[in-house]
Amino acid sequence: MTETMTTDEELAKPKRARSAPLARHILKSDHHAFIGRVYELSIVGMNFDSWDEVNKHPDCKYALEANEYVHALASRVESLNLVGNLLWPKPLPTNFRDFPVSRYEWLTVALDVFLVRYVSVVDCALLLTNQVFQCGIRARNCTVETLRKKGIAPTVIAILDDMLVDQGQLRAERNFRVHQGVERGFTQDDATFRMAALFEHRYRGIKGEDQFGRRINVTRFFKEALVELQRDFNRATRRLVRLLDTLYDQLWEEFEERFGPLIRAATHGLNAGAKKNRKAVDSESCSDT
Repeated sequence: MTETMTTDEELAKPKRARSAPLARHILKSDHHAFIGRVYELSIVGMNFDSWDEVNKHPDCKYALEANEYVHALASRVESLNLVGNLLWPKPLPTNFRDFPVSRYEWLTVALDVFLVRYVSVVDCALLLTNQVFQCGIRARNCTVETLRKKGIAPTVIAILDDMLVDQGQLRAERNFRVHQGVERGFTQDDATFRMAALFEHRYRGIKGEDQFGRRINVTRFFKEALVELQRDFNRATRRLVRLLDTLYDQLWEEFEERFGPLIRAATHGLNAGAKKNRKAVDSESCSDT
């Protein structure tokens, strides 16, 4: 029986990271029926030329303001799919010498966009909650704690708390990157990858070995880094969409409870077809399927 001796060098060499791409998760940004309900009501805005006119009618004001915040939140969720386009490039570029950025810089930009926009989704959700519940909190002061103090329903607060917990590590990374200039490494030998990508982009590339004695392969480095970011993206966005759907359910109930009395008291004559309650909307949805 022959024993295989393992050298210290072999022990120190980490297992190569995955380079085969993951399946992409594409976010659904405006599929929830509450979003459609608010978008439908926003058509009333075509009857006004200014917000001064809108402000004379509380039901119209409430619906149109809800539309602004719903649209902002849905748009920010949709913008995460732009990050997906960067993390799942099709076709995968083969010659980065013709690009304005290197492979390493491509990843840096993609991560910056992901972190900033992902974190801001919850900020937009807080603002929508503030508007639906008519808390009157200024945007810069709108946090889960200020909403909690306003007596927001505990079920809604619990969802927002869960969203913040999910963001935890990525929110912290966003803060480190934006405020302190501290950035993550993308591969097991990040310094070599950064240099190899720079030389590929500006010169004719470099040859040699990384710190683990493996042949420098900038394409392999790039694919490994993409997979790592893809994993973060999928994990974060799948949970995000589920929590948003739950939040929309809760906000819809509150919206209808507040909007109903306003439209019943309206005297402007613009509410034809706008008196649908949630049950009617659900009934229509079921009849269409």
